[in-house]
Amino acid sequence: MDNNPSEDDEPIAAINFVPMIDISLVLLIIFMVTTTFVHVTGIELKLPKASTSKDAASKSVSIELNKQKDLYLNGEKTTWEAIKGGIAAKLAGEKERAVVINIDQSVDYRAAVKLMDIVNQCDAAIVLATEVDK
Repeated sequence: MDNNPSEDDEPIAAINFVPMIDISLVLLIIFMVTTTFVHVTGIELKLPKASTSKDAASKSVSIELNKQKDLYLNGEKTTWEAIKGGIAAKLAGEKERAVVINIDQSVDYRAAVKLMDIVNQCDAAIVLATEVDK
């Protein structure tokens, strides 16, 4: 009889990385799916319809004005006093200076014109967001 332990009696000292990789990939997929929904802001707007709508550039600055006249710059709530500085800061160094304006259809004309005037003062192109008329 040998007093040497057989190879079968040795403890397994290796780490199996396959389950960790599986979990990591599942978490990555969940992260990728949820980030596509994060882009849509939680601001409820009912946009006017237009038959000639086109997609806007994804890197542009967006402003939302809802029916309560709350103002949002790229999804963050702001004030009328701070919007001009916020637009200028977001457009600093940009070659394509475009601002997408999302205005609820129930907002009065004066507020819409005031917002467009502020964007014009920032020397930026105005892109009005609409829903596709089907």
